[in-house]
Amino acid sequence: MPFASIIQVLVMLAFPILVIEIVKRNKLAGMVGPVILCYAVGLVVGNLPDSPVNTSLSQTVSEAMVPLAISLMLLSTRFMAWLKYAKQTAKSFALAVVAVLISSFAVSAYFHLQRFGVEDVWKLSGMMVGVYTGGTPNLAAIGTALGISNEVFIVLNACDLMLSALYLVLLLSVAQKVALKFLPSFVPKEKHDRDETFHYQRLQQMTPKRKIGLSLLSAFGISAGIVVASIGFALAVTGELSAPAVILGVTTLSIGASFIKKVRFLPRTYEFGEYFLLVFCMGIGSISNFTEMLQASPNVLLYVTCVFVGTLALHFLLSWIFRIDADTTLITSVAGIFGPAFIGPVASVLKNKDIVVSGLTTGLVGYAIANYLGLGMANLFHVVFP
Repeated sequence: MPFASIIQVLVMLAFPILVIEIVKRNKLAGMVGPVILCYAVGLVVGNLPDSPVNTSLSQTVSEAMVPLAISLMLLSTRFMAWLKYAKQTAKSFALAVVAVLISSFAVSAYFHLQRFGVEDVWKLSGMMVGVYTGGTPNLAAIGTALGISNEVFIVLNACDLMLSALYLVLLLSVAQKVALKFLPSFVPKEKHDRDETFHYQRLQQMTPKRKIGLSLLSAFGISAGIVVASIGFALAVTGELSAPAVILGVTTLSIGASFIKKVRFLPRTYEFGEYFLLVFCMGIGSISNFTEMLQASPNVLLYVTCVFVGTLALHFLLSWIFRIDADTTLITSVAGIFGPAFIGPVASVLKNKDIVVSGLTTGLVGYAIANYLGLGMANLFHVVFP
């Protein structure tokens, strides 16, 4: 590995530690939060003229951090307690899917009838449903299935990245406060859940510092083993390194490990997972290139913006009508628009670990159903507007 690449990896691993210490000592930095600080620094450095960032390396490191972080955060999961929230989560995600279906069809119909200069809008309607139900892999899969050109895909993906980046900034800063203005607060279901959380926190505080390092090393070993096993699972089932299959394996095995009480009560595993998510945030910020986005077709940008904003507005409106709490609405929105990778950072900002499993589960469901919904939408639109 070239010396410059080694330095970049070391900076990506070390800078989040510095941020964590700064947040502890500086009140203003604490208000901003470590997630948005790492994301912002990566964004600034990555968009500097003649930036030294190796974007492919940042992409690789970021992708490697996600399954490891998810596993560590799930080791302390109280899965049986999560089941109490499953019905509310499923309802919220269903509303998110309804929102994107309505928004995509309505916006596509308007652009088609008004002849706004967006070609093959019926194909774009399906791709929008796919990307905002599952993620970029679904966008690519549906585009390939419908025979979309590479040029259109690049422009569409660039517009989506720009809007998603803006929404992510809101999610990591003021989204929860705004949502709480008109949506109920998240409330733990039972006193038992709060008691176990209190017991867990007490145990963490009582653990001697000299034992924490050994415990974290044990947790890292368990999670690394889970990630390796999940990669093997993905290769065996799909024949390739499929991200959804890896995430499914990591989620399943990590939840299974959490049923072992000694594993579930290992100190600081959730916080350790958050550290790896900070590395991810810094990396993902450094590869967000706004130059490509600014060069995107204005008509396509307008189209994607209308679908994106319409989806969010409808989802939050439906959540208000059906009285879905703010945290569940936000995490299912993240699951649909970003997929499982961003569940951890947003849950961390929301200060709600009970919704991590909910977000991951709905994100995986989104991956699974997005291609069906997207292709179905495209064909429906083509039939209605031949």
